[in-house]
Amino acid sequence: MRQLREHLEKNDSVSPEIISEATKLSQKTGRGLGATLLDMGVFSDEQLYSIYATLSGLQVWNGRGEVSDVSNLSQDFLLFNRVLPVHSEDKLTVVIAHPEDDGLVDMLQRLLPQAEIAIAPEREIQFRLENHFHIDGESSTSDSYISDIEHLKDLALEAPIIRYVNDMILSGIKVGASDIHMEPMRNKIELRYRVDGVLHARPAPTVEEYPAIVSRIKILSQLDIAERRLPQDGRFSVKTGGKDVDVRVSTIPTNFGEDVALRLLDQKKQLLSLGALGVSPRMVTQFREVLNKSHGLILVTGPTGSGKTTTLYSGLRDIVDGHKKIITVEDPVEYDIPGISQIPVNAEIGVTFANTLRSILRHDPDVILVGEIRDRETAEIAVQAALTGHLVLSTVHTNSAVGAIGRLLNMGVADYLLASSLIAVTGQRLVRKLCPHCRSPGVVSEVHVKKYGFAPGARIYNAKGCPECGQIGYKGRLPISEFLGINASVRSSILSEPTPENISNAAGSDYITMLQDGFSRVLAGESTIEEILRVVG
Repeated sequence: MRQLREHLEKNDSVSPEIISEATKLSQKTGRGLGATLLDMGVFSDEQLYSIYATLSGLQVWNGRGEVSDVSNLSQDFLLFNRVLPVHSEDKLTVVIAHPEDDGLVDMLQRLLPQAEIAIAPEREIQFRLENHFHIDGESSTSDSYISDIEHLKDLALEAPIIRYVNDMILSGIKVGASDIHMEPMRNKIELRYRVDGVLHARPAPTVEEYPAIVSRIKILSQLDIAERRLPQDGRFSVKTGGKDVDVRVSTIPTNFGEDVALRLLDQKKQLLSLGALGVSPRMVTQFREVLNKSHGLILVTGPTGSGKTTTLYSGLRDIVDGHKKIITVEDPVEYDIPGISQIPVNAEIGVTFANTLRSILRHDPDVILVGEIRDRETAEIAVQAALTGHLVLSTVHTNSAVGAIGRLLNMGVADYLLASSLIAVTGQRLVRKLCPHCRSPGVVSEVHVKKYGFAPGARIYNAKGCPECGQIGYKGRLPISEFLGINASVRSSILSEPTPENISNAAGSDYITMLQDGFSRVLAGESTIEEILRVVG
């Protein structure tokens, strides 16, 4: 509660050190600042709620009156929000524990305009509610009322839960998060945003709130809220600031509840050229050269979230000229590109990569993009298409460009077919860029000079941290790449001993590794040695 913190700082009633410690603990546990100060023993209930009364203008409840059933406030709502309706002398008073929740206060005033709102400690409200509803105090309050799926659905439609989910997603979009993770632990929930490839902790909901929040997300993504034993996948869209953001939802069961991951994708994100993406000039030249070939197989490799699809799309964007028939099959379609026919995979009705690829070949294409090669059937069709006059682009999940060759051979693709069809493989990772506002100059350490061959005394920059980058030292990401052109020597290696070492040696000096590209970014002042090693290893 910002108002509470400002009050405490202004009145010097609590030391700055304790306020800082309580604020950090509050952000970590998801409990409010006031509740955290109570837990730490800084305030008694009486002291804290006296401050709340001053700040909110609400009176502290005197404890009088009988708990009353109110027709438009369900039992679930009362228990979840710690709201206690009481009648005394023909007057209705609604007692709340969290006056800092403006949304809750506004809703109660709207639903019960004649009622007076008062405040009281959470434990007192909970005790009164449990007695009134005959809830066993030894069992978890949340367990007692979320076991009924219909009740859980009602909770998910309550205003505070809707507001929380909306705020969580909009906050993620605002800070540029690619993913939001909600992870149940033994006695708490962890909420983390992935920004520039790294997870950062955020203030989390309470254990009691979490089931209703998960249900709200399931309702939005049209998942089964009653199914908690099996993984589920879904999606929904949100609109904010003129942007349409696609939210991909994945839930998996854990021993402490359902773990939820949300991937945030800007549906109208501008697709940049390869150069504008930050790809090194040498890599741009090499990639564009093979994209202008009339036939052959081009692969982009890397782990999930390494920017493979974006690189492929940017490559396609560069060759859309109105004279080529370009068709893609994707799972799902992530960018809309004018001048290209794009097909989304739908396995439920038989629209798989392999089946769709067969149909595409009868559609007179010049260029085909297959979102991912996952199995032998898709791999073999892609290779055959590349051998019969089509340029085929796809992605493979491997850690390096040379590793992609072994992956396809292990899938069952014949070595002579792969050697004849493959024309290039590029590997890619995303590394964090140094914040231009606070990066600090330095020189390469002796350890790195000896281990990685840097020139002694080479000037580099280090991460520092400032308000512009949230004290992290990095802001944004850029790709580091390796490009493996398939020459005669590499083809011979594929047919004889296709080990990564043999293929690398066969590629010769034209093969720039990802580590080498990364270190060139370090010397250019774009990233740090530590960041390159963190990502590439």
